[in-house]
Amino acid sequence: TGGGLPTDAPGEGRGWKRRASPLLSLGRYMATSGLDRKLHVYDLRAYRRLHSLLLPTGAGHLDFSQRGLLGAACQEVVQVYKDILVGPSSKPYVCHALPRPAHGLRFCPFEDVLGAGHEEGFASLLVPGAGEPNFDALENNPFRSRKQRQEWEVKALLEKIPSELISLDPGQLGTVDTVSLEQQHQERTERLGYDPQAKGKFSPRRRLKGRDSAGSRLKRKQKVAAEERRAAIRKSLAEKDQASKPKASRAVVPAAQQSALDRFRK
Repeated sequence: TGGGLPTDAPGEGRGWKRRASPLLSLGRYMATSGLDRKLHVYDLRAYRRLHSLLLPTGAGHLDFSQRGLLGAACQEVVQVYKDILVGPSSKPYVCHALPRPAHGLRFCPFEDVLGAGHEEGFASLLVPGAGEPNFDALENNPFRSRKQRQEWEVKALLEKIPSELISLDPGQLGTVDTVSLEQQHQERTERLGYDPQAKGKFSPRRRLKGRDSAGSRLKRKQKVAAEERRAAIRKSLAEKDQASKPKASRAVVPAAQQSALDRFRK
């Protein structure tokens, strides 16, 4: 309820002890019972008490059904009140005596059944009109399978997440996270002790019998080595050009201050 009981709870601060306080399924109403044998019904939307009812003894267990019926376990007596949210009832809708004091009380969802546990076992009470006869299969289907329940949980979570958090950025599609890629490569190299992507020394493959000789293998090896040297030279030249560009750049001279001899200046 966020802030506990409303401020007009009877006996609050004078030794009053709350024994049971169930909530209706939608969270709009709450019922409480204490040692003073009184049953109080609160409207959580207005945050005030609606009405009170005197019980035979203090209810140790309370429970709301899906249709708003209230079950109260008063020691060995189980009472069910109808239209308790509209006004105080003069007499209970259903009354049942248990052989021993009740230890628990719950309504069965979508069924007109109230379960009560006691020291000697369990008792099922038929309470007409307690369960919801018409259910929404998309919201709460009591006959759904395990796979349907998992899909429903995922759908419920997606509906709570804002759409901005689950939408994709078109600018990031098709790109490579270079930082993560380099970090993974470095960690793998440290773990293996060598660089698995490093290019090894070229070793010519032997051809079919009669088509391979030591001279041909040597020529192929020399050809590959020359190509690698040319690639290294091209790379070094490109780096030198890139480094020399900022130094070669000169300030732009206005057209009025330019001379005809500026074209011969290096």
